Amino acid sequence: MFTDEKWSSSKNWFIAAVFWIIIGMSMGLLTATKQIWPELLNNRWTTYGHVRSAHVMLVIYAWLSMAYVGSMFYMIPKLSKTRVYSEKLGNFALVFYNIVILEGFFALLFSQTEVIEYGEFPLWVDVQLLVAIGLVAYNLFKTVGRRQEKMLYVSLWYFLGSLLWLPLTWIVGNFPAQWIPSGVQQGLMGWFLGHNAIGLWMTTVGVGQIYYLLPKLTGRPLYSHQLSMIGFWAIATFYVWNGPHHLMNGPIPGWISKAGVIPSIVLLIPVWDVLANFWGTMKGSWSQTRSSVPLRFTVAGTIFYLFACLQGPLQALPSVSSVIKFTHWTVGHAHMGPFGAFSFTSFAALYYILPKIVGREMFSKRAMEAHFWFSTVGFLVFAFSLWIAGVVQGFAWIEGVPFLQTVLMMEPYVQGRAIGGTMMYVAQFFLAWNMYKTIKLAKLEKKQQAQQQAATA
Repeated sequence: MFTDEKWSSSKNWFIAAVFWIIIGMSMGLLTATKQIWPELLNNRWTTYGHVRSAHVMLVIYAWLSMAYVGSMFYMIPKLSKTRVYSEKLGNFALVFYNIVILEGFFALLFSQTEVIEYGEFPLWVDVQLLVAIGLVAYNLFKTVGRRQEKMLYVSLWYFLGSLLWLPLTWIVGNFPAQWIPSGVQQGLMGWFLGHNAIGLWMTTVGVGQIYYLLPKLTGRPLYSHQLSMIGFWAIATFYVWNGPHHLMNGPIPGWISKAGVIPSIVLLIPVWDVLANFWGTMKGSWSQTRSSVPLRFTVAGTIFYLFACLQGPLQALPSVSSVIKFTHWTVGHAHMGPFGAFSFTSFAALYYILPKIVGREMFSKRAMEAHFWFSTVGFLVFAFSLWIAGVVQGFAWIEGVPFLQTVLMMEPYVQGRAIGGTMMYVAQFFLAWNMYKTIKLAKLEKKQQAQQQAATA
């Protein structure tokens, strides 16, 4: 396991990521199903609260984060024109990271939680996870330090920034919260972590993937390096101030709410930068999406990113928040970034990188197509069910409809959510099977090549 083989870190992080997306999304599907049949698996370990927390933490910090690290262990050395500083250290960090995630998973099932959105693991798990993140960051910074390419391509800015911001966000969001008074103060600290885990980790690594993949998959240079750098510094400057908008219309001072709204609107600048670069680079290349599944995932992920970033500032407005807050709409929006946008870019990265690492094409293009369409259609069914439900639910509360009656009104929408979620879940089995067959056949072909070479030697 602790091999020094070239690209072994990237490959192994991707393998672990796909394992965890199956586990993490099974928790999500169970959460959705419990809204239809609340008595399903009704025991002390799999209550709604336990599996919902496990789903959120596994999808973000197991699946998505491991896919991100797998991408960076390939993209950063490529952009630096050098090898990974230490493949052994990368593989050791992977084993350690997975042990920590497993500890966190069982801790949540056994009721140990900090009750912080996107920071649910208990403190003793948080400390270990911070060490694991530090090992990954050290390895990748040392790789960049040995680079042969003088220019820092924009993806490197996004990756290196993210590797600094994630530990900072993790420390500020998790550790001081243990000692400050509960209530509003802890709520604000919690949303510092919650929002920046999205903005300074999920978003920034995902945008770095887009900037790497678009030129590679289209065969065209990036439309504007300057625009991409404006976007980077706009995110770095303004994203950190957005947490309070999650507590809009809540028990916090009005000036803090407004202070959260203004940077939320300003964030349209980096979104515009990414989209302008995206449309400019894609010009004349749209026909390639018919044949290239990785490019299709990248395009779909970028479009979902646009919609997520249009919804975010809109939801920060007090009038809009007064309708949709605490409704199903929020759940639909919360899935747009982690799944619709950045899981899609990570699928594209995996399909682009894995063949180059193992030395053969993906085993089945039909499985890739099935993965794309089940994921896309399933997510649209899932998201629109929740968005419509949220608007209906919000206005029903405003009109004073009895709460239990509004719960019953949601029945067709939560069924739509479960159907869409099932399609999203099934899609990942096409990915896992295709990946398994690709790696297995690549090993077999290498073994046969070695035997032929030995026979002719």
